[in-house]
Amino acid sequence: MSNIQKIIGIIAGGAIIASGAYFLNQSSNSDTRDTDYSTTRTNLSTGKADKDCTDFSTHAEAQAFFESQGPGDPHGLDRDGDGLACETLP
Repeated sequence: MSNIQKIIGIIAGGAIIASGAYFLNQSSNSDTRDTDYSTTRTNLSTGKADKDCTDFSTHAEAQAFFESQGPGDPHGLDRDGDGLACETLP
């Protein structure tokens, strides 16, 4: 085996190992719109209790809470980012 063949083999092997490490470190679901926040946490990073859609009886109730929290969506109530919280609630 020539030195060039050995070098190509080493490079190819390194590329395979690197790509495997990359894919192993990827989340199986990187789309946060599908994240089930009801099972992912109980408290926000601020220490306040996390609210989930299951904590509300109606969309109107969830929407009022969502709007009262100011900008951003730390509770994950607006999964598709359209400004409407817990759209599947009645």
